[in-house]
This record gives sequence, C-alpha cells and structure tokens, in this order.
Amino acid sequence: MAKRNFHIKPICAVVLGSLLIPVNQFWLMRAETVYPGTFSTLLTIFYNVTFTLFVLVAANSVLRRVAPRAAFGPSELLIVFVMLTVATGIFGHDLMLVLVQSLAGTGWYATPENDWENLFLRHLPSWLRIDNAAAQGYFLGESAFYHEAHIHAWFRPVLYWSAFLIILLFVTLCLTAIVRRQWTEHEKLAYPIIQLPIALATGSSILRNRLLWLGFALAGTLDLINGLHAYIPIIPVFTLSMDIGVYMTEKPWTAAKPLVAWIYPFVVGLGYFLPVNLSLSAWFFYLMWKVELVFRSAIGIWETPGPFRSYQTAGSWMILTAIVAWTGRRHLRSVLRTALRPKLDTSDEREPMRYRSAVFGLVGGVVLLVVMLMGAGLSIWVGTLFLLIYLAYMIAISRIRAEAGPPSHGAEFMGPEQVLLNIFGPKRIGMNNVALFSGFYWMSRAYRSVPIGHQLEGFKTAQVAGGRGRAFLAAMVIASIIGTFIGFCIFLEAMYRFGAVNVQHQIGMEPFRRLQPWVLAPGHRNYELLHEMGIGAVVTGILMVFHHRYVGFPFHPVGYAVAGGSVMEKRAWFSILLAWGLKTTILTVGGPRLYRHFVPFFAGLILGQHMVGGLWTIVGIAQGEVVYRFFR
Repeated sequence: MAKRNFHIKPICAVVLGSLLIPVNQFWLMRAETVYPGTFSTLLTIFYNVTFTLFVLVAANSVLRRVAPRAAFGPSELLIVFVMLTVATGIFGHDLMLVLVQSLAGTGWYATPENDWENLFLRHLPSWLRIDNAAAQGYFLGESAFYHEAHIHAWFRPVLYWSAFLIILLFVTLCLTAIVRRQWTEHEKLAYPIIQLPIALATGSSILRNRLLWLGFALAGTLDLINGLHAYIPIIPVFTLSMDIGVYMTEKPWTAAKPLVAWIYPFVVGLGYFLPVNLSLSAWFFYLMWKVELVFRSAIGIWETPGPFRSYQTAGSWMILTAIVAWTGRRHLRSVLRTALRPKLDTSDEREPMRYRSAVFGLVGGVVLLVVMLMGAGLSIWVGTLFLLIYLAYMIAISRIRAEAGPPSHGAEFMGPEQVLLNIFGPKRIGMNNVALFSGFYWMSRAYRSVPIGHQLEGFKTAQVAGGRGRAFLAAMVIASIIGTFIGFCIFLEAMYRFGAVNVQHQIGMEPFRRLQPWVLAPGHRNYELLHEMGIGAVVTGILMVFHHRYVGFPFHPVGYAVAGGSVMEKRAWFSILLAWGLKTTILTVGGPRLYRHFVPFFAGLILGQHMVGGLWTIVGIAQGEVVYRFFR
C-alpha cells in the first residue's frame, strides 16, 4: 500500500497542478491586464505562486491531522509549485501578452497613412494573420471568443504558435537537463530564489520562528493599511519612495532621470538572500550607469540606446554564456560522450532526463523550430542565427537565476533580430525576413518571465525535496502544454469580453514601429549599438576574471548583467542597496551565525507582502477594479 501511495501521490499532485493552472492564469489575466495592478511576472519569484503554495501548505497541514495518509509530502507540494511557476512564466507579461497582441494587430493597426500593409503585412503568411472582422471583437470587446467565426480566424495561428512554443519549451528543458549536474552538484550554485518555497513545502523550522512572523506582520501590515486607504481615505498611505530626479533640473544631470528610490519589503527580503558582492554590484553598476549617462551628456557624445542600457546587457549575457560553456567544457564533453555511447557510460541513469534524450531532443527540437521558421517564411540562415542568439540569452538567464537570484533579470529591446540587423544590415537580411521579425517579437521584447529559469529550479527542488526527478520533468512538460493552450483561451476570452482598447497594455503596434525604420532605411546600420554590446562583453569578461582569480574582489559579473533592467531602473535598486547595507552590517557584527538568525525575518518580508498584496489583487478582481498595487 505504501508503495502504491508513493506512485499515486505524484500523479495526484500533477492533477492538482493542472487544475490550478487555469485558476492562476485567470488571476494573472485580471490582475496584470484587465485591472492592471501588481505585475507578478516582472519578477523572478511570482507572488501568485507563493500565495497558492502557502494556502496549499496550510490546507495540507489540516489534512495531515485529519487524514495523514491522504496528505501530500514536500515533493508533491513542490511539484504543484513548479508546474505553476512554469505556467505563470508562459502567461507572463513578456510572452503570452506580447504574442497575442502582436497577432491581433497584424491588420488592425495598418492604415493608408503608415502603409504597413505594403511594408510588412504582405510578407506575412495569410494563415498567421488575423482578419479585421475577427480583430474587431478582440479590440472593441463586448463580444465572445467562442464564436464560430472567431475560433476559425484564430485556429491556425494559435495552433502554429502553440506548437512552436511547446517545442521551444522542450528545447530549453533539454538545455537545463544538460547543465543541471554541472551547476547543481559540481559548482553547487545557491538557487536563492527557491529557498522560501522549499522552506514552506518542507515544513522547515523557519515556519515556527517568531522572526518570520514578525517580518510577515511588518510587510503585511504596511500593505493592509495602504489597501484600506482605498475604502477609508482618512487612513494614511505609506509610500516608501523618494524621487531624487526632481532635484536634477539642469544638464548634464537631467540625463540621470528617472532616479527614484523605492523601498519594497519583499525586494529587501530577496536582496538579503543575494551574495554580498552581487547585491553590491547590482546597485553600484546601476548608479555607475547613471554616472555614465551624465558624463556622455556633458561631453555631448552618443547616449546609451533605449531606456535601460539594453545592448550592454546583451553583450554581457553573450559573454556570460560563452564563459559558462568554457568553464563547463569537461562536463559538456562527458554529456556528449554519454549521449553517443549510452551503453558504455551509465552515469546519467539517475538524471531527470538521460543525456541521450537531452542532446538529441535539443538538436531535434532546434531543427524542428528552424523548419517551422522556414515554413513561416524566414530564411534558414536567419532563422538558425535567431534561435542560437535566443538560446544563448536563455542560458545566461538560467545561470543568473541559479547563481545569484536577483529580483528581476529583464533586458528590453535587445532581441536577436536587433542584433542581426545591426550586424548584417536589412539588405543582407532581406526585407521579407525583416517583416517576418514582427511575428517573433514575443521572443525578444523582454526576458523577465521566460520559463527556463523555473525549469532549472524545478530540477533543484526535486533534488532538495528528495523527489523523483523524472516526475518533476513530466510535470513540467504537462504544465507547458496545458499552460500554453489554456493561456491562449483565457487571454482571448478576456479580450473579446473587455476589449483590448480598454486595457492598459496595448503593445500590438510595437513590433511594427520598431521595425519600420529598418524597412524605410534598409542601408542603415547602427554600429554604436554593436559598440555598446562590445562594452558590455568586455566589462563582464574583466569582472569574471577578477571574480575567479581574487577571492576578496568585491564585484560580481552577474550584478553588472542585471543592473540595467527595467525593474532595477524603476523599482528595485534602492531596496537592494538597503538589503546589502543590512546584510553587510549583520555579517560584520555577528558573522554567519547572526546572518542565519535573521534569515526568517527577511523571508517573512517576502511572504507577508506576497500574501497580503496578493489578497488585495483578488479583492480588486472581485470588485472589477484596481484596489491597491503593492509593486508598481
């Protein structure tokens, strides 16, 4: 009987996770798009999943007392957690939102004035376009997606992109299976993002620590009071922020705007779990970037492109991937040898995915994706390079999460198509390929919610909880399939009901606006952008050398790689600075012992703000309005 339960409970966990995926995606649809309040998927740890896990742990504790044999163990709870994180990443602000809105806008935004029909749309296959009759209900609302004409218009695009996305997720899953042993067992990376969920699921003593509940009460009370202000205006609002930029009124200082110091308790909590040199590097290089902008403005040279130093970040990610591949070359050779001669080397028997399956799955998946890109009209060499650059970014992001665990790892508008266009130029790329890049904007707009980091962390949670790695692998595959198809349905149902013109984030025009200059001026190449990529690569390479050669070197290359993202720019840098100051002081005064003593308090800050702040989003959804945003 015990053995039967051993196999039944993981299946029950997968079923429960599958049922909770639509609930969480409905929650995100309302909280991030329809009634845009707090954006969970801009962050590395999703508040909706933390909230759900906490409720499950509480319910499981009651079940353990009433019916102990029916209660889940830590492994089953973490299976549900991993499934929800993967599905949430798919439905994230930088993936499903961009994909669906770009599809819907293929014809809707074309006018005689912008001439987008001739510039872009005539190059797109008809089966990847949404006709204006079906798009009208999407944009204006007061309609229903489950109408024969609407389903017919969306069927082929949704089927194509669902297949493409599921294959892409399988490819990234194969990548994480290949690097898992090197990063987890050989290099012993910390995986700080999943420490709180693991503590919740395993029933760690941290849950009985008074400091945890003190941190919970502090962060939760702050959000409770601020939320009540919406109903009782006499209650004060505690906004922990200061706009430093208002004091910068003259050039060159105005180049440093915006410069706002926000204090978010849960970001302070996350910052406490970061290595000291990484948290120092994150806020230091952010401020150094501001100094760089002031210096460039003062001497009148070309300023960094875009709002968030995107291309330096791109160069940093590329060199980080190259360095990771070089340092893990022995492991990669071993993986390849095992994959080619599986009978002679059985060292991967206990891996979640056998190396033969991972390697051939990776290669076969990439080939299949290239074929699908060619089917859409991209040239084979353009599609191949596009995917390779994208996967290089994915490796860098997963490494950043596993090694450092920053609050966010976003980098905007530095996608593979921008890199290719600046290297080769539009004429060499071909106008047909340039136009088709608009369809892949969801892969390149930003990278804050990409699922690959959650896939890698899923394997780590399996190891820590003592679960079966292949059960977690199967759960993530199922979550990818369900999350993709259900995500499309939930998003389209909401848009046909409420209307895209009535929601805050209308980004369907972005891919065409960003590509229009390349079409109108096909001979233009912005070499300054490539210079910025070079700067990012060189700085990261130098930091990596010093980081590995000198034990006391204070800066971490990953801190530089995440310092330029939008979340760091607008919201997180000062909270991380505060966390760094508190952690440094605690370590100086009491050493590692005092640091461990305060771990529950800072975990409580995360949990308190996620629970109470998440509860306010549910209240807002029930009332059909935004009540309170705990993270702006």
